[in-house]
Amino acid sequence: MPDTQIMLTGNINQQSISRLMDEMTQRVGAGSRSVLLAMSTPGGEVYWGVTAYNFLRGLGIEVITHNFGQVDSIGGAIYVSGDRRLSVTQGRFLIHSISWNYQGMGNIAVPEKQLRDNLTQVERERDNLAAILSARTNKEMDAVRADMTQTRILDAQEATEYGFVHEINDQIFDPSQEIVNIGG
Repeated sequence: MPDTQIMLTGNINQQSISRLMDEMTQRVGAGSRSVLLAMSTPGGEVYWGVTAYNFLRGLGIEVITHNFGQVDSIGGAIYVSGDRRLSVTQGRFLIHSISWNYQGMGNIAVPEKQLRDNLTQVERERDNLAAILSARTNKEMDAVRADMTQTRILDAQEATEYGFVHEINDQIFDPSQEIVNIGG
């Protein structure tokens, strides 16, 4: 069993990922050599999801991820950072393409150059996310990209066949250990 148990729920954003990284840094500094990251998330901001993926992969300790509800959108990138990846029987995974939010712009015209620049950035983020998922699931990059474009919802068994999940296991936590809750 891992020596640290963290539960990550809610949206992936600056607040949740900063808290996750702070908690992980403290635990590793105190000697933790393995962590269970139990997750259920609707996704969130790509930037923070990729940051969390790289952080967890670079920690140099064993990371075990466990889907106990749903792992959607950018949550999938965080989930595949795990060296061991588990899911409850009823777990769900959502793969979809990148979107762009025009916040606070109201009903105004957006110049073609800005649209093209935004599209280039969306395509880069899509390809980066597809590369992460492809590398960690052993799926061809084109297949992952196609699944993102189509939007795929996978149950735990389908996610196992896809390469997301290594094992379906309904036992999530060791009840004798502390569980650190990080809500999004």
